[in-house]
Amino acid sequence: MAPNIPIQLTRFIGRERQIGDVKRLLAGTRLLTLTGPGGSGKTRLAIEVARQLAEANEEALFWVDLAAISDASLLPRAVGRVLGLPEQQGRPATEALVDFLAEQQLLLIVDNCEHLVAACAELVHLLLHSCPHVRFLATSREPLAVAGERLYPVPPLSVPPPAVIAELGATGTTFAELLEQLGAYEAISLFVARAAAVVPDFALTPDNASAVATICSRLDGLPLAIELASARVKVLTADQIAGRLDNRFAFLQSDRRDAIGGRHQTLQAAIDWSYDLLTPPEQMLFRRLSVFAGGCSLATAEAVCTGDGIEGEQLLALLSSLVNKSLVAAETLRAGEARYTMLETIRQYADEKLEDAGEKPATRDRHLHCFLELVEDTEPKLKGEYQQLWLNWLAGEYDNIRAALSWSLESDQTELGLRIASAVYLFWAVRGYVEEGSAWLERHLAAADEGGSPTVRANALAYAAMLAFFRGDDPAQGAYGREAARLAEVVGEASKPALFWALLAQAISASAAGDFQTEFKLGQRIIQLNRTLGDNYQLGVVLATYSTAAMNLGKFAQARAMLEEALPLLQKTRDTHRTGMALNFTGDLERCEQNYSRAQEYYEESIVTLGKVNAGRDLASVKQNLGHTSLHLGDVERAYTLFSQSMATHQEQQNEPGMAECLLGFGALAILSGRPAAGARLLAAAEAIGGEKLTSAWPATKMEYEHYLALAESKLTAQEFQAELMLGRALSFEDAVTYAKDVARMAKSAQETAQQVEELTPREREVATLIAQAKANGDIAAELVLSKRTIETHIANIRSKLGFTERAEIVRWAIASGLVDVGQPDMRR
Repeated sequence: MAPNIPIQLTRFIGRERQIGDVKRLLAGTRLLTLTGPGGSGKTRLAIEVARQLAEANEEALFWVDLAAISDASLLPRAVGRVLGLPEQQGRPATEALVDFLAEQQLLLIVDNCEHLVAACAELVHLLLHSCPHVRFLATSREPLAVAGERLYPVPPLSVPPPAVIAELGATGTTFAELLEQLGAYEAISLFVARAAAVVPDFALTPDNASAVATICSRLDGLPLAIELASARVKVLTADQIAGRLDNRFAFLQSDRRDAIGGRHQTLQAAIDWSYDLLTPPEQMLFRRLSVFAGGCSLATAEAVCTGDGIEGEQLLALLSSLVNKSLVAAETLRAGEARYTMLETIRQYADEKLEDAGEKPATRDRHLHCFLELVEDTEPKLKGEYQQLWLNWLAGEYDNIRAALSWSLESDQTELGLRIASAVYLFWAVRGYVEEGSAWLERHLAAADEGGSPTVRANALAYAAMLAFFRGDDPAQGAYGREAARLAEVVGEASKPALFWALLAQAISASAAGDFQTEFKLGQRIIQLNRTLGDNYQLGVVLATYSTAAMNLGKFAQARAMLEEALPLLQKTRDTHRTGMALNFTGDLERCEQNYSRAQEYYEESIVTLGKVNAGRDLASVKQNLGHTSLHLGDVERAYTLFSQSMATHQEQQNEPGMAECLLGFGALAILSGRPAAGARLLAAAEAIGGEKLTSAWPATKMEYEHYLALAESKLTAQEFQAELMLGRALSFEDAVTYAKDVARMAKSAQETAQQVEELTPREREVATLIAQAKANGDIAAELVLSKRTIETHIANIRSKLGFTERAEIVRWAIASGLVDVGQPDMRR
């Protein structure tokens, strides 16, 4: 009898590794169950495995599809009909099955067991024990839970991560490279193949690659969803399809009427099938879990999802059931707590059910209060020994924090949002979320009720001023600072913490206005206030912070005393980030006093320290500082590397002030490499883009700017110098960054060439020069009064030292290194 395997109406794409895994596992077990959510491709994978096994003709196999069977008592008869057993009047179908299969050797593939899981488990258990040569391959959204069962969770198709999608179409990436990169992702291959089946000319192009990758990623690599989406290319572009996925359940429907796709005509139907099989308490927990963005722990699930129909002691059992039914994924191999997540497509379905049930506002309120309590409890821990641990925890929960901030705005609970924002300020500052943090604070401050707590608002305004300072937004920094000062004074100067915020806000405003004298005086008052408060941690922070104000006024001895007091205080509290910044400020002080070797030591220690907490933004700034120090110490190659690393980080975080400061570094590099015109242009661009504050707020940066500007001016005529300044001021931000990188690469190449010239002996340089003048070996030997063999030895040495194999390479190198004037008559021979 021929195997009754369903026909794949479309070519099976990808899954080669999964097919191999399933065949290998089947060889070692009698019951293998493929599990996964609706639309994950369990049936298609089982069909392909069955087809390959049938082609190998190693054993008989039979396919049993249970999708259309709703009565569990009919299960044995359904299996019997597939096997060709006639019904026997008065005899139980189970007994007939056992008798028939007792001596048979075959593989039964039982598809879609989830709605009959108890009956399937009972029948499979019986047949495993009664029929020793029968094996089973089952597909189900939950395990059969039979002794000896092996599980194979069918993973979604691989999709490109966000970083790859963001880089699609980036400058320097050829389309061939792009195709090769995307071809490794199974979901992309499936989409392209299915789209080409309905529109034969469809192919991946530079214009649609980003949209296709976005579709596959947002649909979580679910084969059913991708097939339904790809069919839409008949009427929509890939960009239009990507833009309609917010309403994916109404959008993703199929026109197919084949047997395999019949039950999954829509994405909605595929997940409805699973939802309808849940008990009411399971459905309730499933709905409520949708408020978590990026997953949850058992503790946060309990805090948000219990009550009003779910008791605390029920939670673990209900959660386990949802994991078993492939609606929730459990990450249990990580250190610490297990984490529970949903595919985004399933989470959106659950969210719609939550709204339909009228439970959404109350559940999101519990989620908001849960994460408010968690971040406020975490905030003081960010200043101690386990700073990195708690920063990592915030990073892991950041999607949930975003969701809480969003709901606080939607539900007009902005004061709670301001409290969350204030609690995560240090996370934003350290981990480089300055732009996003500013946006959240701006939106909440604009929406907040003036009748709320002035202390909460004052704190939030002060943090908004700090973030505006990091962004180089002087108007916002001043406005937020003044408003924070006003509100803090309303609370009353008798409250010393409120006075602290008032003084701090005023100092921020003074700094924004370039009034460093006032900033320094206010800083002294803030320091004294913290001495009376007895908060040694905060004292260490303000001592380090306002040491820069002292440096701006040339009070280097006072700045040194402040830093020498601050560092031990911060090291004692084990605040890694603040300690790293204090080391950076100390490096600035040493650089201001031209102690470059000591500055290098402090900057290097700062980089190591800040690296422990992944403080990307601040690390980039310290690398910029160390790059300038390296130039003063004569290490041009290291400076190039540091400036390039700094620029890459600032670009990744879209930090315009940081990128503008990098232009200063590349300008200095150009000037020292013999390109004063390019250097002057970059210095002018940096000032035009970053504003006067860039060249005045930080004393060490101001010193570098003035030093290199004067050096460029000394190497150019007055007319040349002014012309380059005008060109630099006219550069757009993007053009300035591109120009800086090009100049830096040329400077690095020139430095490497100069080093190569130094590696050659004087005689070898002579030989290289004569080769570049197109002279033969005999002519060179005659001119230098050497033997031809000696000349050949010199040429071999030159090739070895420079890594060349061709004579033409020596010619090009000699011209590039300046050994030969291209205008010499000899070059034309």
